[in-house]
Amino acid sequence: MPDQSHVGRRYEATGQVVDGGGAEAFAEAIAGSDDVFSPGAVPPTYAAFYCLFPTLYQLFSDAEVGVNLAGLVHGEQAFEWPAAVRAGDVVDATAVIASVEEKRGMTFLGIEHEARRQDGETVCRGRSLMIIR
Repeated sequence: MPDQSHVGRRYEATGQVVDGGGAEAFAEAIAGSDDVFSPGAVPPTYAAFYCLFPTLYQLFSDAEVGVNLAGLVHGEQAFEWPAAVRAGDVVDATAVIASVEEKRGMTFLGIEHEARRQDGETVCRGRSLMIIR
C-alpha cells in the first residue's frame, strides 16, 4: 500500500509517439454524431494515451508501492495544455507520486503528470487523485 516513503517516486515513458490515426479515431468517437471540430487535430484528452496510460501502468505495476487495483477509485483528474501536440510528435511522459494521505481508512494518492516534446516544450501537464479503499 502506498505510504509517505513513496512520495517523489518517478515513472518515465520516453519516446511516446502521438499516433495520428489513433487520435483521429478518438476524435471521431468523442464527437459522436457531431462534426469533428478540427480534422487532423489531436484532441486534448488524447493525452490519456501518451501521458497517463504508459506511466500509470508502471506505477500500478510497482510491487513496492503496492496499489490494490481491486480497491482503486479514480477520484479526480485535471489537465492543462501549454502547447499543442501534433500527430507524429514524440513525447516523453513522466508521473511523480506527489502525495500520499490516509483519511477515514482510505489512501489518497496524488500524482503529477507531464509530457514534453523532445524539443523540451511541455505539451501536457496534469494531476490525478486516486483513492484506494
